[in-house]
Amino acid sequence: MLCAVPDWRWFLDRADSPWYPTAQLFRQHCLGDWSSVTQSVVDQLSEMIENSSQEFASSSDQSSNSGIIKPLETKKIGIGFPIGGSLGWGVYGLNLALQLLKIPHLEPVPLVEISTLSELNPVLRSRLNSVLHYPQQIQTLLAQNPDKILNTDFLILKPLGNHFATSDDNHRIQGSHNVGVIFSEDTQFLPHEIEQAKRYDRIIAGSDWNAEILRSYGLTQVETVQQGIDPTLFHPASKSGLLHDRFVIFSGGKLEHRKGQDIVVAAFRIFRSRHPEALLLMAWHNHWLHTMTGLDRAKHVIGLPTVDARGQLQITRWLTKNGIPADAVLDVGRIPNAIAPQILREADVAVFPNRAEGGTNLVAMESLACGIPTILSANTGHLDLIQPDRCYPLRTQRQVVRSEHYHGTEGWGESDVEEVVEQLEQVYRDRSEAQRRGTAAAQFMQNWTWEIQVQRCLKVLADFL
Repeated sequence: MLCAVPDWRWFLDRADSPWYPTAQLFRQHCLGDWSSVTQSVVDQLSEMIENSSQEFASSSDQSSNSGIIKPLETKKIGIGFPIGGSLGWGVYGLNLALQLLKIPHLEPVPLVEISTLSELNPVLRSRLNSVLHYPQQIQTLLAQNPDKILNTDFLILKPLGNHFATSDDNHRIQGSHNVGVIFSEDTQFLPHEIEQAKRYDRIIAGSDWNAEILRSYGLTQVETVQQGIDPTLFHPASKSGLLHDRFVIFSGGKLEHRKGQDIVVAAFRIFRSRHPEALLLMAWHNHWLHTMTGLDRAKHVIGLPTVDARGQLQITRWLTKNGIPADAVLDVGRIPNAIAPQILREADVAVFPNRAEGGTNLVAMESLACGIPTILSANTGHLDLIQPDRCYPLRTQRQVVRSEHYHGTEGWGESDVEEVVEQLEQVYRDRSEAQRRGTAAAQFMQNWTWEIQVQRCLKVLADFL
């Protein structure tokens, strides 16, 4: 129950809260008027009791006619991608499994061993305990039958990358229905790859752009369901204040040409020359070092980072060679997803001049959900997120020359360094407008929670369940 002028977090006229999805708000219409608030609560409770009684009576009538109440049959859904960890597939898998566990008649079946349990909080670990035995059982069956296909009686969601690539185990495990979940940036497919894709009963694309590319090849069983955000983690909150004397610019995503960090480096170098207090806060860890080749193709940077004996990228040293001093950068390395919001909220602005995203860029989504003013390249999967009232779009998008990693780059975009700098300047000059857009972004992302997105996914799969 809220007074007439509540704390800013509760807004002024909403009956729900983006920070507490299960809460319902009851407000005073004028100062001191608690009687109407109390009556609203009473009316709401009375309505709930009446509806509950009607549902019970209806179920009683049905049971008396049939003589028995049959429980809903539990249906299994196989998850062929990782569960947990800091990578996109692992975040997707974890939240998908947790949401399915909340639905009484559904049970997730992880096909891949959950190797990052120690990074999860005890509540999440305990919730996953009931399904931890599945991966070992499946791996045992695969090992005992090395040359055979393992057929199951439940639907399986399989991760697909560029050219519909998936793991050998996912090829060997077949479900009653096989559904591909794809995030593909390469827009060129060979005929045999399209024939392979047609074998999937359905393909779920991570963005409208990705879905349109697939349909252009004649694939008709394609639906769009974007990723989600965890609102208990990614929401607006106060900064720690530890970087209060810096203008903090966040940049995230594995370091590679496609993610556009070379553009970030070039723009930050110019911006810092005007604003020496600027700090580049970056999460650029890359598990696949070969994907960094070509990062210097656009001539924004010189060379590539080296790797130390522990396999860690020496990004700060590389940036100093590119004209950015060590005290102007903070490299957070690889971090668990649960810690990411604490880092994101230190930023005054986030920048994503990505050349292409098959999905909607999970890190960018999490930045928007935290209410961080966010600069986004207006291309590919980012287009699902972009509206000028909730972000800072980079509208100049030149054609990208295809690289050794990607044969097709239709729809990709090369952002202009000067436009990135201008958007940074706009945020720097007008903090109130930046905050307004950040708040609008956080409100928008409340319709993209994992709970909502998993329900959208289940709706797409309803005829298979």
